[in-house]
Amino acid sequence: MMRNSAILLTGAICLTCIGCGSPASTDTGNPGTAATNPADGPLSVPKAGSSTAKAKSGPNLVGDRMTSITSAAPNLAIPQEPSPFRFTDKTKDSGIGFVNFSGMDKEKYFPTANGSGVAVLDYDGDGLFDLYFCTATTLPLGSSTHGSNKLYRNLGSGKFEDVTEKAGVGFVGFTHGAIVGDIDNDGDPDLFLCNYGPNALYLNNGDGTFRNISKSAGIDRPGWSSSGAFLDIDNDGDLDLYVSNYGIWNYPDDHVFCGDAERKIRMYCSPRLIKTTKHFLYRNNGDGTFTDVLDAAKIGRSDGHGFGVVTADFNGDGKVDIYVANDMNPNFVFFGNGDGTFEDVTEKCGAAFDEKGQSQSGMGVEGEDVNGDGTFDLFVTNFQNEYNTFYENVGKGNFMDNTSFYGLAADSLPWVGWGCVLADFDRDGWPDLFVSNGHVDDNREELGLAGTYAEPSLLHRNLEGKRFKLATRGVGTYFDTNHVGRGVAQGDLDNDGDVDLVINHKDGPPAILFNETPTENRWLRVVLVGTKSNRDAIGTRLELEIPKRILYRQRKGGCSMFSSNDPRLTIGVGPNDLVTKLTVRWPSGTVQVLEDVKTNAEVKITEPKD
Repeated sequence: MMRNSAILLTGAICLTCIGCGSPASTDTGNPGTAATNPADGPLSVPKAGSSTAKAKSGPNLVGDRMTSITSAAPNLAIPQEPSPFRFTDKTKDSGIGFVNFSGMDKEKYFPTANGSGVAVLDYDGDGLFDLYFCTATTLPLGSSTHGSNKLYRNLGSGKFEDVTEKAGVGFVGFTHGAIVGDIDNDGDPDLFLCNYGPNALYLNNGDGTFRNISKSAGIDRPGWSSSGAFLDIDNDGDLDLYVSNYGIWNYPDDHVFCGDAERKIRMYCSPRLIKTTKHFLYRNNGDGTFTDVLDAAKIGRSDGHGFGVVTADFNGDGKVDIYVANDMNPNFVFFGNGDGTFEDVTEKCGAAFDEKGQSQSGMGVEGEDVNGDGTFDLFVTNFQNEYNTFYENVGKGNFMDNTSFYGLAADSLPWVGWGCVLADFDRDGWPDLFVSNGHVDDNREELGLAGTYAEPSLLHRNLEGKRFKLATRGVGTYFDTNHVGRGVAQGDLDNDGDVDLVINHKDGPPAILFNETPTENRWLRVVLVGTKSNRDAIGTRLELEIPKRILYRQRKGGCSMFSSNDPRLTIGVGPNDLVTKLTVRWPSGTVQVLEDVKTNAEVKITEPKD
């Protein structure tokens, strides 16, 4: 998440590196035990403005990288060549009136730096994918409220309608992430909310409404959750859930002063001051309840400030795995055994650290076969002065930091990266890359720090699996200005066969970017329905044979940050009228083969029960 570029001391601004200041201790107990369900009352903490609510004295620690504050921040090089991509921002006329509220104020309470995400889901089953936006509230919890999360129904033609109240999903609290999955295999998407405070679970009733089953499901434990991902850890046919927890932060005990003490100007503190804690792994009991089995699954680590999560088969053994981006800690890599347990390969697989063996500020995550070799590569966004990291899968569950080789290091160094998407925006069969950027402190200029709060988004074109090239010139008005981006989700909102983008901005309206890239390339949309496997088909692998190539894709869980993508797989296939052979490898071990599948069409594939 957050690291600033200097240590600020009373009466002066000094430049130094971290190394002073001890890392935060870890805690293996219940996280955030002072929290209670907002429905039952506020946190048991003093009200803002009371005598005991004053900020504690503490180290004036702001950051972990030495950066000159006298020089201007590097400018993003404008590509000389026009981009092949075109995106049109249709937010203004969409009917979406949502505005994110992060809770940020002059106190700079740590959780308010992170922002929130967005989910793409078809909540009412009409074939048009809807949008659920997350927002936060003021801290300390219970001091006041500020709006709710919002659900917008897709009406077609780029128009949306606010159905939050009617659907019953207007959660009021401090939400970072929205995770979507069919937990009861009834064909309707359900909604899990990752909150500061108790998490929430909404079960889809199948009639356009939801009901809150958080308490009865056993998931409303207090804590500070960021993101998560559904997966079937034991191949019993229902979806389990991994939830990343950022750490433990309670008011007023953990609210220390960071910034310019003499001028009484706060900045967000370093993550090193936040105690880490265990994440959650909820096993679906099949009766509407869940049990945390993190320790039983042999992945009970407590040393990660958890952010983005992606679940898929990384090592090619047919079993679903877990990858977690951690802020200033090793990224977790857990290989599934298919029986509810995992092997922790974090320290030996090559995808936990950068090429120098150092932890980075892992935030958003993605995974896809970027170079067409049939293995599943990983991508992680990081903080300013740390490049976003591309981990190339070199086979047998081993990864290598090949970021510079793929041309992704230099363009990302100046920025703070958050949500990200690997998707084929021009349908040429090669996954392209979008990254949403934005700093954490809105008062950098006041303190004479380099860099701006709003930052440019990155859009890279995949050059046939050999490298990426920045491609932001002439894409559309959204890419001509800077933004304070956070969560990002992708999906085909207008069902025209290409991938659109939705970005949730911190303390601002979102962006709904419709993909209008001119191309003669074709597409195939694959809708998967599991029977023996989980109905959402998470962990399913596809092989699409087209002339001279085989495309490899997976139905993933999680991805990006705080957000959920369109569950349908919209796959670019180049100029080809047919996919000559489509192989589907289900988590159950079942293999299906379809031949001569027409493109520019949707194909629904149901796993055979026998």
